[in-house]
Amino acid sequence: MLLSLVYMSAATEPFDDAALDALLEHSRTRNAAAGLSGLLVCKDGRFMQLLEGPEDAVLETYQRIVDDPRHTDVGLLVDERIHTPRFGEWTMAFHREGDGDLPDGFDTFLAEGDRSGDTSRPRELLRWFRNHPLAAPDAALGKHRR
Repeated sequence: MLLSLVYMSAATEPFDDAALDALLEHSRTRNAAAGLSGLLVCKDGRFMQLLEGPEDAVLETYQRIVDDPRHTDVGLLVDERIHTPRFGEWTMAFHREGDGDLPDGFDTFLAEGDRSGDTSRPRELLRWFRNHPLAAPDAALGKHRR
């Protein structure tokens, strides 16, 4: 049995395209080594991530995120047991200005939506995140609520 969780957080500092590229590369390498898969969505300074894999690895990764000073307002939204991964390949989706092709590993989820028939709570939360406007986090004040 695997653990799947979804959390939402706000960035304490802006992430530009280069920072998001580096984040994806680091996350894919680290999470693959831990047997994790998932989807990380970034929009308007906010993150929503679905992590899935062995329970110990998921919980350790989530705790590392909670403790990371680049995140604030970290909130667990879904925590459930699953039998098989829903997101077999680690990807990231975010809005990138311009018309260029997305780098390898980036997903068109935010631009094109989700064609999956999956109606699980995690998938519905990701769809909600995509379709609702979000207020930008107040990084300038340095608030670190957890």
